[in-house]
Amino acid sequence: MAYQNIFEELFLQAEKTKLQVLMDNAVNKKDPDKKKILMEIYTYAIGKKQKELLKNKEFVI
Repeated sequence: MAYQNIFEELFLQAEKTKLQVLMDNAVNKKDPDKKKILMEIYTYAIGKKQKELLKNKEFVI
């Protein structure tokens, strides 16, 4: 149960962080495992922001 709260907090923090900051952190990591994790967090955050954008009624494709 405690782990779930940690991950929920991580996802909430990722959603609030600027995408450029997330990308910069992922690109500049030297450790390949940490780099993969940071890229996945970036992918998650960008996906959430895209969903929010598509929900906007003023958004036209």
